[in-house]
Amino acid sequence: MIPRAALTGALLITLATPATWPFGLATFLVRGGLLLVVLPIVALPSPVGLGNLLAPTLMSAVFQGLSAEVALMVGTIVLALVAWIVVGGLMAARLEAEAAWMVARHDDHPGVLTASRRPGQVVRILVGRLLAHLPTGLVLIWGSVRLVTVAYRELTSPLDVTTPILLRVVGGAPEVLIAVLLSWTIGEVIGAIAARRIVLDDAGVLRALRDAAGSALRRPLSALAAFCLPTLALLLVIVPSALAAAAWGAAGVALRSSTDPLGVAVTVVSFVALWIVGLLLIGVTCAWRAAVWSIAHGDRVGDRLDPREPGSG
Repeated sequence: MIPRAALTGALLITLATPATWPFGLATFLVRGGLLLVVLPIVALPSPVGLGNLLAPTLMSAVFQGLSAEVALMVGTIVLALVAWIVVGGLMAARLEAEAAWMVARHDDHPGVLTASRRPGQVVRILVGRLLAHLPTGLVLIWGSVRLVTVAYRELTSPLDVTTPILLRVVGGAPEVLIAVLLSWTIGEVIGAIAARRIVLDDAGVLRALRDAAGSALRRPLSALAAFCLPTLALLLVIVPSALAAAAWGAAGVALRSSTDPLGVAVTVVSFVALWIVGLLLIGVTCAWRAAVWSIAHGDRVGDRLDPREPGSG
């Protein structure tokens, strides 16, 4: 794989095709990015408030067993999570397919294969991505048990009461964070390559996953570069959202004060501007991340390598 050529070509096509930006932003939001975007304007409960809210339910479940109310609440949460995975996953798969078709049909990049819409591709993309993240799910289950064990130890017999509990729990089980990040990265790489096999080659789920795994295993450094660099860029462009949090706090103070209308206008406009800029940058970066895999596929990067290319072995 030639990550520099794929990254550069994808960036040029992304900048030349603004129509892909809304698809990139929408895919990011549907797959969980909405939580990061709305975080600046949502008042999160404090640890004390969260404890006061959950403690009675947990104590009742421990000493009296699961009541009908608790079982209903847990069932509702599980159903909502499943509905989000299925419905949101199908929406994200459709958006991903549309963006891949746009990139594939860009006339200024003839190396990209011509794609066409075929029935069942959206469902296959969702199934392929879920199977690619099956190891991530297993790691999350193991990691949850490990973190609960460490958290119980820190709550019952802490060795350090000055450090926040969250940092103590993570520090007590750093292997969980490493395993989750590693499995998520592998799942994203395999899922992205497999999705392009499905969209651009009309491959089946198992064949797409097999080809994607083989491509990533043959050129792991190139695959990681194609994934990590745009992802790092995405983390950097999320900064305006963090700045928007500060602007929102200032806007809240200004809105509660009626003595400075000019200050109210400035803080509200600043918040809106930062939020919009953040959304725009996120959309462009996500469109670029998605286009990288389409460009790599179109150039036969996953299957035809120049053996002299660094990182291709």
